[in-house]
Amino acid sequence: MNILKHILFFCFSLFGLSLFAEEAADTTDTRLKDPLYFQLYGGINKSANENLPWSEFTRYPWSGGVFLGIGKEVRPLWGWRAAFRFNHNKSRNVPRCENSDVWGWHSLELFGDATFDLSDAFRKRKPRQQRPRFNLKLFAGIGGAYTFGFPEDVPLSYTVPYSKNSSVCFGFRAGLMATYALTERWHIGAELSQNFFIDRFNGVKDGSLLDARSNLKVGFTCMLAPRRKKHPVPVAPVVYDTRLRTIPALPLMMPKPETDKVRRLAGRAFLDFPVNETAIYPDYRRNPDELRRINNTIDSALFDKTIQVRSISLHGYASPESPYANNTRLAKGRTAALMGYIQNKYGLPAAVFHTDFTPEDWQNLRTFIADGDRRRVKGDIWYESAAILETPAAPDIVLRHREELLAIIDRAMDPDEKESLLKQVGGGEPYKWLLKHVYPGLRHTDYIIEYAVRDYSDADARKLIYTHPEALSHMEMYRVAQGYETGSDDWRDALLIAAARFLEDPQANYNAACACIQARRLQDARKYLQKAGTGEQTQYLKNVIDAMEGKVKWTLGKDNYLEILK
Repeated sequence: MNILKHILFFCFSLFGLSLFAEEAADTTDTRLKDPLYFQLYGGINKSANENLPWSEFTRYPWSGGVFLGIGKEVRPLWGWRAAFRFNHNKSRNVPRCENSDVWGWHSLELFGDATFDLSDAFRKRKPRQQRPRFNLKLFAGIGGAYTFGFPEDVPLSYTVPYSKNSSVCFGFRAGLMATYALTERWHIGAELSQNFFIDRFNGVKDGSLLDARSNLKVGFTCMLAPRRKKHPVPVAPVVYDTRLRTIPALPLMMPKPETDKVRRLAGRAFLDFPVNETAIYPDYRRNPDELRRINNTIDSALFDKTIQVRSISLHGYASPESPYANNTRLAKGRTAALMGYIQNKYGLPAAVFHTDFTPEDWQNLRTFIADGDRRRVKGDIWYESAAILETPAAPDIVLRHREELLAIIDRAMDPDEKESLLKQVGGGEPYKWLLKHVYPGLRHTDYIIEYAVRDYSDADARKLIYTHPEALSHMEMYRVAQGYETGSDDWRDALLIAAARFLEDPQANYNAACACIQARRLQDARKYLQKAGTGEQTQYLKNVIDAMEGKVKWTLGKDNYLEILK
């Protein structure tokens, strides 16, 4: 039983070691697996029967044997092996026997082993192209043995019954195998194993449950994988990086001065009025938010007390659900009410105001019905947030009758009669939805503010370029950039803000492209060059970008100009 405990301890230790190695292995491990191999080993062994204690190991008889094996690794750490063995075994009668002669018999054994590559388990996980010369494996397996050839004329005189008959018995074993590669195919190796067999291995029918034998064998291993052909490693052609590394001179374009700095700001007011009234009630429904938005719009234009308002144009609209005459009164009166509100709040003279009105906003009604399958926003004219929706998407009841509604709106007829016809379409359901969701957006006042801005010093322009860039001219922004070191963040910011403010200006886009090239933002530079015109300087920048991307070669040409060599 002590022997069995040692065997179980060894097996559990091997299992724990394998788990540790598998857990430590990297998932991208590319260590090579051993191919199919063939082994021929011979050596010596020591045998013990059940009556000889382990403490007397040195007294075990010596014998020998040979084995043939074939195996393969299915994973970098794990593999299998099958071994066929022939052993000549010797045994000595123990002290309890009457005869101390040494006698021998034979055994044929067949074992199936599981192998664990101990060398790979603790080798660094990194790709390798060839196997190391030295390799160490653990193995454990089960099998059976056929014992025969017991001497018939030798009295063993055991004190317990025994048999000299040939028999088949079950066994298991574990051990260590080491190899060293002489060539890629041929290896020398040694193997040390401990074998255990169920009782009657040597004919004894009683006593210890197991018989044991220690084996030490040496021999050769032949790797059966085909030889790898050695192919000459192709030499990659030398590729020279021809990209332009040093950024050449990038002269900026000086913008033309702005003689009359007039700015224009447009907006749309959606004020709520009680039915049939024209007076503005600041606390009525959505009016607090709407008046605050109108004030913010005007305040953004009048941030500087020196700014002069040249004109404020107001155009009022009413929705077409009431009689035309009443809508005329409402559109005119509500436009005048907004004019009075702005005039009183900002102290502006009446001479700067220009008012107009449209009694019924049929055009916007038609536009909504025509495009009713998508939601419309109020962002087409200045609004604080483009996310504010004017109406929800038109429902199916409106879309089904779209053509009939549009045909009525397009008729040249009395507006009140036209309104009456709209109410009859689809049993009146489309009109009810439009009246609730679309008509409120038709009651609005559009306004346009034109104001003149003074010229600013470079010091003031440096501040305003981040807070009120709309007040600066292109020339003032250019001077701000010139006040910083070329290539600095502030220099680049000033040029990019100018391009954002003057979207269609070729000079602003050209200068922004120069700023992006200095920062090596070549894709952004190409976008700006699309609006920079087709002049020689624009082509020059395109050539610089191509050279920096390695598409063309760049050399110093005659007359001290940089030229492109295709």
